[in-house]
Amino acid sequence: MKRLNLRPLILTSLLVGIGVLVLLPLPKGWSAGWRGECINRMHAPMMGICCVILAVLFRSTAGGNKRSLLAAALFACLLAALIEIVQPCFHRTADIGDFLWGLAGIVAGTLWNSAVMIQSMWLRVIRRVLAMLILLSPPLVLAIQVLMARQAADRQFPVLTDFTKELGSFFWSMEPEEHTFSKQISRHDKMILERTGQKSASAHLDARDRDWTLFDSLEIDGTLEASEAVEVGLRLDLNNEVGPRLRAGEWMMPGHHRIQIQWPISDPPRHVHQMVVFLAAGEPAARLHIHQLRLVRREGKFPPQFQK
Repeated sequence: MKRLNLRPLILTSLLVGIGVLVLLPLPKGWSAGWRGECINRMHAPMMGICCVILAVLFRSTAGGNKRSLLAAALFACLLAALIEIVQPCFHRTADIGDFLWGLAGIVAGTLWNSAVMIQSMWLRVIRRVLAMLILLSPPLVLAIQVLMARQAADRQFPVLTDFTKELGSFFWSMEPEEHTFSKQISRHDKMILERTGQKSASAHLDARDRDWTLFDSLEIDGTLEASEAVEVGLRLDLNNEVGPRLRAGEWMMPGHHRIQIQWPISDPPRHVHQMVVFLAAGEPAARLHIHQLRLVRREGKFPPQFQK
């Protein structure tokens, strides 16, 4: 009785599974910041695995290591480009950075595939170790950065900003997303929110579900450029993206000032998923230079100023 060969079916299923992963809509808030960068870098191992699977499939059908190697690399490049083209149809964004990370993974997969043509066992091992380093280094380097940024953020807490440090803005993102955000921080050591009559601006902090019940307000040290006072808004997303939200605002006069925005003690922020500081669209046009954000410890009972 002829034995059924399930290998092509399994490999094809893996390819389909990877395709589904790169096309699935992302959870809300995962398209920006460090989570968005993590998704981008995962294109490297996924496309590298695709390249290895394709080489195995082509080797079993077309035959010949060199021919299957070339076919797998070319097909994987086409697949990486096709993914970026069709992703907007699945509520994902097309990004040249994703494609470049995918190409890095394809290079790693090709190195892995080409090792079978080397006679020396040690050279074969070295080539595959190099392939694994290229394949895994993009997400691993980011994982190390996340750990370092977490430690730095925990050391400076309750100060939420330290733009003088390399990882001081790691857990921050801005909307509308500015490609010059990192340059803005490195040049000016501050965040800049600019609003017009039609456009709002906001800065988002991934608070990592920390407990903020010891604090009752946020202090903003900033410089406002505007013709008159402007309301600075604050929103706390508790527990998760779909959990309860606390909203408040405080008026800030033009010039360099420190203001405090208080949240109610009746609904303490036990697990803060995200904090958003924003300027709503409106007149007059305004530009807010944020020098520092700091949580202020609870000292007593205050009348609530938030609206849920």
